[in-house]
Amino acid sequence: MSREFTVAAADTRLHGVDTPGEEPPLLFLNGAFSTQRHWKPVIGRLGGRYRTVTFDARGRGRSGPSSDYSIRGAIEDVDRVIGATVLRRPILVGWSHGATVAVCYAAEYPQLVGGLVLIDGACPVSLLDEAGKEGVRRQFRGLGRIMRVLAFFGRSARMSPSDSAEVVIETDIVNGELGADFETLRCPTVFVLGADRRPGVSVREAGTMRAAAAQAVAGNEQVSVFATTAGSDPRILAGDPGAVVAAIEEVRKRSGHVTGV
Repeated sequence: MSREFTVAAADTRLHGVDTPGEEPPLLFLNGAFSTQRHWKPVIGRLGGRYRTVTFDARGRGRSGPSSDYSIRGAIEDVDRVIGATVLRRPILVGWSHGATVAVCYAAEYPQLVGGLVLIDGACPVSLLDEAGKEGVRRQFRGLGRIMRVLAFFGRSARMSPSDSAEVVIETDIVNGELGADFETLRCPTVFVLGADRRPGVSVREAGTMRAAAAQAVAGNEQVSVFATTAGSDPRILAGDPGAVVAAIEEVRKRSGHVTGV
């Protein structure tokens, strides 16, 4: 039976769900403005085979707001959740912003991670120039009201437009610095990349991301591109959960785990 838990994190508390199952345990890291409920299609497709842990990041879902939404804070929160739930070398399954956090955590704590599944994120390239950053800030100023409404219903982050924009900008900056982290990864790592044509990402940007992923693959035999989704749904977890599950199974096999399934 699933167990809800909370973890103290800096100036807030994180809310999560721990569901029993076989090893290796899976720890799911959300997209920048998503919640743990977005993993339901993937976890449902897994059919209870593995122990799964999900949690809402600061200011998202059922977790409390914070004064710090940085990547550094997110890395520390992953460590807090792993410690609180006593996960032994989990496979980190990260989507978008969560994929970036997963790579950073695995590079910093290689002995604690069994593998990485990186979904439409953590491609080691920065896409935003100064004009692009200002465009992001302008976009979130315009979205402020609708984000507040969505947050009220638990469907978006409870963050200011400024904080929201800086999360996107910092993630882009950190992505551009991930090359060295990919070179040092010791665990099996796979990318699941989004389709070329999807809302919010130009064909050129998608091509740049794929080229960056290919560079990460070339620099470390532990890293590979497992799949590229065929659909155009930006919500890749709902649009192609089977690809994510297959990638998890691939990392499990490469990490040496054997289940009774």
